[in-house]
Amino acid sequence: MNKLKLLTVSAVVLIVFGLPACGLSSNETPSVLEVPEDVFPDGGQLPADFNPDNSLDLDVGTTVHPVYFLLDSQIIEVKRRLLSPVFLEAPLNNLLIGPSPIESAAGLESAIPQGTEIVNVQVSRNNIVAIHLNANFFALEGAQRIRATAQLVFTGLGLVTDAQGVLFLLDGVTQQLPDSRGIIAEKASDGFVQPLTADDFAPLREQSTNS
Repeated sequence: MNKLKLLTVSAVVLIVFGLPACGLSSNETPSVLEVPEDVFPDGGQLPADFNPDNSLDLDVGTTVHPVYFLLDSQIIEVKRRLLSPVFLEAPLNNLLIGPSPIESAAGLESAIPQGTEIVNVQVSRNNIVAIHLNANFFALEGAQRIRATAQLVFTGLGLVTDAQGVLFLLDGVTQQLPDSRGIIAEKASDGFVQPLTADDFAPLREQSTNS
């Protein structure tokens, strides 16, 4: 390997593995949000033939990735056809576009507010996905904040194989966001914020699976 190739490989390694192994520090204080009882009520069910991308043949140079919307406040997976190669930001940016007119007519909606932007996405060596968002997302409060966080967590977990959790950052600082019960986990003994996982939103996943 010549010197130029060695420098290129080193740069790629630094980019991919630049995040700390256990998460990022935060200045946030652990707390608990008051969650209404109807944050995640039992909801409806999509028609069996609703999601045509599940069965469509892919065009050359395209692939399918899941994004997650809400149906009667339940998490619903929707397949999105994206151009290959798919960069980490692509499914998340697709999520931010919101439901299509057909999906909206079927009752799908998004709790993520307009104006939310993906600054960048990184993956640490232990497969934790770090999503850097602009301040617009973190202005959310209450039930909408929980639902929007769930959408990003489930979509973020689908970005890499065997993802171990999702962290959220604002201006380079890890933010502590609530799980489905409105609980914001305390920082680990080493001072790092704990990533959110699918288990933190089990009520949504169980209802969605059983619908």
